[in-house]
Amino acid sequence: MSFFQNVFTGDFEGNWVLGDRQHSPKFVVKRNAGRGDEKVSAWAEGPYDLSGNDADGTSCDTLAIVYALTNPKNWATLAVDITTQAASAAAATPEEVVASLNANTTFAERFIASLATFPGGSKRVEISQKKPITEMRFYIQNGRAEEKLRFNARAGVAELPSYFARHTIVNRFTYEDCQNHLIALDIAGSVVDKNVVVNAVDYKGTGLGFDGTTEKEDWELLEGRSGLFEFQSGPSSNAVSTTETVIVYPAGAQAGDLAEKIVTQKDAGGAIVAKFSMPYTLTSGDLVTPP
Repeated sequence: MSFFQNVFTGDFEGNWVLGDRQHSPKFVVKRNAGRGDEKVSAWAEGPYDLSGNDADGTSCDTLAIVYALTNPKNWATLAVDITTQAASAAAATPEEVVASLNANTTFAERFIASLATFPGGSKRVEISQKKPITEMRFYIQNGRAEEKLRFNARAGVAELPSYFARHTIVNRFTYEDCQNHLIALDIAGSVVDKNVVVNAVDYKGTGLGFDGTTEKEDWELLEGRSGLFEFQSGPSSNAVSTTETVIVYPAGAQAGDLAEKIVTQKDAGGAIVAKFSMPYTLTSGDLVTPP
């Protein structure tokens, strides 16, 4: 029930290990087809209006670059004002953006900005890291100047069960098996994230068709591929008066692990109207200890 973005050059492939260990549904977030291992390129043509705010109300004059040296889990953020060399922030050219980046001392220690060319001949901004991929990783944070330059325009976006939030960068220290690979997109709380989902394309630039207003529940994403979770209808035909919810999980499971949520609807006489067995991600409040 969540959208995720992949800003790196390798596909994310996650297996949802359910009751049938011989058949685990696979969920994929395609790679960022618009960048290289050590380089990112802008997909929007200049000049850029960096004078206002992004969709979440944060100034567009700053590009946020997230990078990790040696240890891929130790991410740091470098915020660079890319209008310092521009004659007008409302019409910053690619040449001026490159000059503003290279004029930043911290940026120049780790990266180099340069000009490349679109097929039509117009200039585009490129950013390359100075260390090889074995020693450094980086990506451009969504929002702010990224909303205008679009380095992440062809980053993979997909809808996955909430279970795979364990593999997001923000959870890299929370779960031992975290792949440190994904960015969770909050379409309800961030207009920037919602726009990333709405504008998502495949490697050819073809829109993926997400409307950015609805998210599927975990059980919908199963698409009937598991016999572990079941919905039961009937036999009662009377009015529903109450529901009962039970969380079932294996002994020793921890917050963030997969569990089963069983919701039972009953009528006024206590007869079962419907029963649902759904995938569920445990929270710390669900955990109980035997007496």
